[in-house]
Amino acid sequence: MRILLHLLFCLSAIIAFAQSDQSGFLITGVEVHTGKGDVIENGAVGVKSGIITYAGKLEDAPKTGYAITIEHNGAMLYPGLIAGNTTLGLNEIFAVRATHDYREVGVMKPNVRALIAYNAESVITETVLANGILFAQICPRGGVIKGKSSVVKLQGWNWEDAAYKVDEGIHMDWPQMFKRKGDRDDPRAYEPDDEYIENLRKIKSYFADSRAYAKRENPITRDIEKEAMRGVFSGETRLYISADFIKEIREIVAFKRTHKIDKITIVGGYDAWMAAELLRENNISVMVKRTNSLPKFAEDPIDAAFSLPGKLAEEGVLFCFQMDGDMETMQNRNLPFNIGSAIAYGLDREKALQAATLDAAKILGIDERTGSIELGKEANFIITEGDLFDMRTSIIKQAYIKGEKIDLGTRQKELYEKYMGKYGLETN
Repeated sequence: MRILLHLLFCLSAIIAFAQSDQSGFLITGVEVHTGKGDVIENGAVGVKSGIITYAGKLEDAPKTGYAITIEHNGAMLYPGLIAGNTTLGLNEIFAVRATHDYREVGVMKPNVRALIAYNAESVITETVLANGILFAQICPRGGVIKGKSSVVKLQGWNWEDAAYKVDEGIHMDWPQMFKRKGDRDDPRAYEPDDEYIENLRKIKSYFADSRAYAKRENPITRDIEKEAMRGVFSGETRLYISADFIKEIREIVAFKRTHKIDKITIVGGYDAWMAAELLRENNISVMVKRTNSLPKFAEDPIDAAFSLPGKLAEEGVLFCFQMDGDMETMQNRNLPFNIGSAIAYGLDREKALQAATLDAAKILGIDERTGSIELGKEANFIITEGDLFDMRTSIIKQAYIKGEKIDLGTRQKELYEKYMGKYGLETN
């Protein structure tokens, strides 16, 4: 009996080993864009347990060890794109105030968390996911210090399930040296803001108090706002500062040095190219403004926003993309095509992909897990027909998050197929 039990145990171990060895899947025949500047023609990507186990030439790929082989001859494989600084999932219908949940009352509110308001069942999110964006940085709005942002994967049952990196940053608006005096689309509609000096004084005073509080491990009176600021001074939390003009950007650099803040990212950065060397030397990254934007001043070239990413790349400044602006929530689906405009105005194609994937992941602190097609990283990627950044040819065929194939169906697609079927027309 003991020998029989031993034999059964050995047999079950062998079966279990065989099953574990033959698991996952191998995607073959794809042009692999790694997100690190490399392109592997006629490549293959292997996945087991949600992790990339092979990425290289098809001819060198393992002949065995994967349960399924999926052929995609002629398709392209990219890391999933990352949308920065967005209210996606916090804002559903612009004309219905009850669906807005991105703003809290107050001026200085670093303790406010955007994540807990995130709606994982937003119908807008599925349209963004269907265009190749797999992750998003969900951010609050309103006030001077707006609150905490978190990174979510655009698939999940609820905000807890969708959460990918929790409370990774605090967002704030830098006081503007110039304010609008007319229509927001008028490039001449700016004048000096007389309250700039006073507004800047208030911010510096708030940070000085917060820094003094952070030095005390056990304060006599606990302040929830100041507690939320601790990570900014310890280097655990990134500070995102919205600013555009060159004088404001230089003030931010001096501010970083004064308060010894390790991680700062400028959001917008319209004039960032003018201070590229200063930003690079001080390790300040940029989330560039929406590429398809009008110039801010009448004397600026018409391609000021289009060419900004290319200029930052030439100077070695770490940057990524974001779509803050009018109808921002649904405009996130056009992120790849805005990047395409930057490519047309001088940004290298593979560098553009890196900015939207690996560099975005570096800024958000998730680059050890995702952002590129590398061994040991999570299998978060998309497979396309045509160029991802060209709206004329890009078709997202499949998407994977942690090796799980994602449903790319949307409400728009359902209606399209419904009414094409009504009139007896074929759908592509």
